[in-house]
Amino acid sequence: MLHRILTVWSFFVFSLSFLMVVGCASVKPTVPKGAPQKISDRGVQEHGKIWPRSIDSAYMGTWGDNRNSGTTLVTSFERRKLAGQSEYLSWTQPNSPPVSALLTNGSTEAPNGLIIAVSPRGGGTSTVVALDPTGKVVWRTEEWTGEDKDGDGIPDRAGMGNAVASSAGIQAPMVDEEGALYVGDNYGVWKLDQNNGERIWFSRFSDYSGNTLASNDLRLLNAGHDGLVGNVFSSGWHIWLDRRDGSPVIVKEPDPFSANDCPLRSRLYLSVSGGEMDKSGELDELVCLAYDANNTTPQPNNLAVRPAIPGVSEHARYIFTYAGPVGKPDSSRLIAYDFTHSDESGWGIEKAWERVVAGLTAASPTMNPDYTVVNGSDADGSVNFTDVETGDSLPKFPTDFNSFGSPFNNIDGLYCDAWSLTCISTDGEISIQADHSRTEEIAAQVLPELDNHAIPFLWGTTPDADYIGGMVLDPARWTVTASIGYPYFLGKVLGTFTRLGDLTPTAMIPVTFDAKTGNLMPGQTFSPELARPGISQANAMVTTHGRYVVQKAELLTLFYYYLFQGNYNFFNTNAISRDDVTEEEMKELRETSAQLNYFGLFGPIDEEGIVPAAWKVPQPEAGLTIYEPVSFRESVRNQVEMNLDLVRFSRKNICLTEGCQLEESAARLGYAAWNLDKAVPKQLAEAVTRSELSEQEGESLTEAASVAESECRRSRGGLLARQPRLPDRNAIQEAQQAAATCEKHLQALLLKL
Repeated sequence: MLHRILTVWSFFVFSLSFLMVVGCASVKPTVPKGAPQKISDRGVQEHGKIWPRSIDSAYMGTWGDNRNSGTTLVTSFERRKLAGQSEYLSWTQPNSPPVSALLTNGSTEAPNGLIIAVSPRGGGTSTVVALDPTGKVVWRTEEWTGEDKDGDGIPDRAGMGNAVASSAGIQAPMVDEEGALYVGDNYGVWKLDQNNGERIWFSRFSDYSGNTLASNDLRLLNAGHDGLVGNVFSSGWHIWLDRRDGSPVIVKEPDPFSANDCPLRSRLYLSVSGGEMDKSGELDELVCLAYDANNTTPQPNNLAVRPAIPGVSEHARYIFTYAGPVGKPDSSRLIAYDFTHSDESGWGIEKAWERVVAGLTAASPTMNPDYTVVNGSDADGSVNFTDVETGDSLPKFPTDFNSFGSPFNNIDGLYCDAWSLTCISTDGEISIQADHSRTEEIAAQVLPELDNHAIPFLWGTTPDADYIGGMVLDPARWTVTASIGYPYFLGKVLGTFTRLGDLTPTAMIPVTFDAKTGNLMPGQTFSPELARPGISQANAMVTTHGRYVVQKAELLTLFYYYLFQGNYNFFNTNAISRDDVTEEEMKELRETSAQLNYFGLFGPIDEEGIVPAAWKVPQPEAGLTIYEPVSFRESVRNQVEMNLDLVRFSRKNICLTEGCQLEESAARLGYAAWNLDKAVPKQLAEAVTRSELSEQEGESLTEAASVAESECRRSRGGLLARQPRLPDRNAIQEAQQAAATCEKHLQALLLKL
């Protein structure tokens, strides 16, 4: 009996326990609202599925990294001195058309420390150039010529040796994790050796597609046997090649858009900017595409790429724009494609979504740090926030940029305009604008005030500054190259001057603003010794070795030099080919030229022009100007301060409760680790070389930086170990401890500096 009672009781207890377990299992644990739900690896620079321009590069593309952010993880320094100017400035003979100044679009830091750029001029002077940190030429490729002796329509040197065509200058070279260089021109894609520029392979477009036009930065996908290089080219073709041998892997014809002949406006542009801009003529079509607002040819700009992210997206996605003609807003597109891959069918692509965007220009689209929002500014300066996953438009708010240029995006997720120096959040709640109130003061330190000249109603006498050119963002600073000159005026109206909105492109100088307040950073030097002749209308970068490299591409200078000054009359002194220009078209060219030439009111312009010598713009040049920190010891200190801010943010947000930014913490730990590994040791070595630190101090500081880096990586690795599942409480605790150790070592490092 007792046994039976015990048996029944045992069964009752077991059943009750079972029901309790089942019941508990069926109830989902409550997660606080606003708490992390999952975690992913954003692919921070050396991590993830999409490789940056260079595994060792601080600034990885014409517009920054693969999301076109313009963000660098190397601090840009406000206290600078001139390090050197590139030896490849002199691409032209004296008094010849300075056509080399036109299209140079960006430079690249290779893993071996060299700065790589492309000369875009044809006629025997187009080359890929490698420079040391002082601007000295280390190597250059064979000179390109446009000769076509066999008459097949393709220059004889296309794809021969390592003579890269001049159209390669419209993009920045790309560098993979092994140091190989990738450059695209009108005829194909090149892979070159970083150490000597020798050809590794050339892949000719005409062998597998109808494409004959390249433009914009290439993109690198993955590595090893899965590694691809490619783009959506100016002709609209999607082409992705095997990085090992250049063989085609993905080839897709353009999306259906109409294409017109090169319009008259573009031909005029080619004429006034030097006539035979490229003696081979192989840049003509690209210029027609790039600078014609009425051409509906599908011409994408730089791709913005979202990598494959565990828990977010199985495939990498690339997004690009097609510019629409004026008055036809239904022709502008923002388009997303996905990479697909399977063991059976291999690589492929498929369209994810397509969005019509009114007024969209060919601005490079920009993604925020978590790859959820993409923006491309339109011709009115309006932002167009779009959901990366769905292509849906996000709510607009009444904040516009003042330009149609490609926006940037900092690590805080703010979208920034490089001309107005304005940064805004996607919800419109945060808006920061750089303080422009001291631009005249900056200009006055570089150029003198002018007076007592013959035509003061055409030119201002007080120097001023504009911010035009590539903007470089780091977590604490915005750096932009100011263009300094004298304002152009239409004349005196009712006692006031009506400014044209542009300046004589006389000088350029880097200027740095506080990224949190927009205020000018203190202690900067704005002297004639720091200023360089000309202006920067291309992009800039910061190298891991601590150099600030400014690209000079003086597009507007050409107009000022030829049209305003009268030093160069393209109807009289430039050998323009009129073979394909009818009398009616020539009449239109003359009329348009007269409208552009404001000085035509005073009659014909002689060789000297009518502009007083004091106002004359120097003959345009292209190339690189390189700045370095006044003190490399101070530059390392700036790096450490930046990393401390990143780690302190992470420590506050390594948690699983409401409001915790766990994924952002992992990302910023990755940023700090990357900087401590790639930039800090190189700049410590520079400080030792300059006797700012002893060898023993340099070794000690380098070791301390390495320990901090390993702790930051350990913390980040623990957070991401179970992705997309959240780390458990033990992992959270260990990550906190590792981050605290990283912070401790950074604080000790700062004290030693």
